[in-house]
Amino acid sequence: MIPKINAKQLYIFQEVMGGGSISKAARRLGLTQPAVSTAIANLESDMGFLLFKRNHYGTEMTIEAKSFSEGVERVLTALNNLEELAENLKHGRVGKLQIGCMPGLSTITPKIAARFMRDNPEVKLSLQTFPSRKVEEWVAAGHFDLGIVERPQSKNELEVFSYKFEMLCALPEGSMLAARDEITIEDLDDKPMITLGDAHQTTMQLRSLANKHDCQLNVVAETQLFPSAIALVNEGVGYALIDPVTAMEYGKRSDSQVILRPFRPLVEFEVAIILPKFHLVSRLCRHFQVALKEEFDHLVQSLIKE
Repeated sequence: MIPKINAKQLYIFQEVMGGGSISKAARRLGLTQPAVSTAIANLESDMGFLLFKRNHYGTEMTIEAKSFSEGVERVLTALNNLEELAENLKHGRVGKLQIGCMPGLSTITPKIAARFMRDNPEVKLSLQTFPSRKVEEWVAAGHFDLGIVERPQSKNELEVFSYKFEMLCALPEGSMLAARDEITIEDLDDKPMITLGDAHQTTMQLRSLANKHDCQLNVVAETQLFPSAIALVNEGVGYALIDPVTAMEYGKRSDSQVILRPFRPLVEFEVAIILPKFHLVSRLCRHFQVALKEEFDHLVQSLIKE
């Protein structure tokens, strides 16, 4: 019959082995000597062999106790590791994160994830870039733990934490509008424009404003991504409305000649952190979602101040 292993007895046994006596072990553990003696006696009874021999010199360990101690040390190390793992799991500090991210925020998301991983070195990461609709589908199906997308469509299947960025107007170098403190829809009347396609949320807002203010929207180029749009502005192709994150990242380039101005009336670009509503979400994912939300809140506030 396999004896039952009592972790508390093992800890007491190792203290007696390390200190060389029951009295020293009792002092180190904050227990009475009878309590330590009873624990050792019960352990000996469970194991079926003598661990310590009492004589007039004190407590002498048996040969079996020395061999047993080596095994106990491995067991206690494993228990300590298990306790540490449980604590890290409890606080969402260990595991693997599977994140899907829209292309437009794929430059800043790795920086946020890297900071999180530096604070939580036991975390593994899978970060993949897909169109927003694909990320939505995979988060809803449980293939991604978390997603970062444009304005989500399948809200019934998702937990959604939305953010809105105020769009900026990107002007090519040498533009006559560069002297303006802000650019209006009237300023862009019949100017060469670069947009993200008719179905994009920002283009629809821009077209609605043009119609409302009786302005001609002269689209000379369409692209799928804001980084491509601002690169075309940099080459002098035309003007574009750019989200502030893309503008901030592109502005760090040594070859950037783009001029940025606030745009009025307000055009907003809505993005969201999404989680699956009908699949289990790990503590790690919740921990990262909170950290990501804090980063986004800080980012939105810093961009507003600028």
